[in-house]
Amino acid sequence: MLVADVIMWFLVIVGFCLAFPALWLLSRGLYPRQVEHIADYLEKSLVKPFFMGLPIALVVFFLVAALSSRKSPFMDIASILTLGIFLFYANVGTAGLATMLGRRLPSPVDAERPWKGTIRGGVALVLSFIFPVLGWFCILPFSLMIGAGALTVKLIAARKTRGSITGEPKRAKADADEAGRVVA
Repeated sequence: MLVADVIMWFLVIVGFCLAFPALWLLSRGLYPRQVEHIADYLEKSLVKPFFMGLPIALVVFFLVAALSSRKSPFMDIASILTLGIFLFYANVGTAGLATMLGRRLPSPVDAERPWKGTIRGGVALVLSFIFPVLGWFCILPFSLMIGAGALTVKLIAARKTRGSITGEPKRAKADADEAGRVVA
C-alpha cells in the first residue's frame, strides 16, 4: 500500500467523522421539535425503532442493488438519489439518537446551548463508527436503522394524532368542530 493510499483512506475517514455530526446538527436545526421528540422516544427503547427501520433499510438496499445492476446512467443516478434520500431520512432520526446520547452525557452548558448535547452525543457515536468491524458493520448500520425507524414511528404517530408532522391540527377537523360549536 502506497503512502498516497493511506492518506486517501485517512482523509475519507476524517471526512465521514466531520460529515455525520454536521448532518445531525443540520437536522436538529431544520427539524428541532422532531429531533427532540425522537430523542425522547429513544430514551424508552431502541428495539422497536430498530425493527421498524430494518425493513426500510432492506427495501432501500435491494432497490439500490436492483437499480445499480442495470447498465444505464439514469439507473445509476436513480440509485444514488435513492441512497441519498434514505441516508438523509435515516440521519434525521439518528440526530435524535445523538441528542439522546448527549443528554446522557450532561454538561452545565446544555441549559443555554441545547445543541451542544447533539454535538457531544454525535462525537461519541461517530467515534464508535471508526472501531474496526464492530463499528463498520454493526454500530453504523444499526444506528441508521434505528434512526429511520424512530423517524417513521414519529411520523406515523404525528399523522394519527395531529394530522401532520408540524403538530398543527387538521384544518378540516378544526373547522368542522368550530362550525359544530357555532350551530349548537
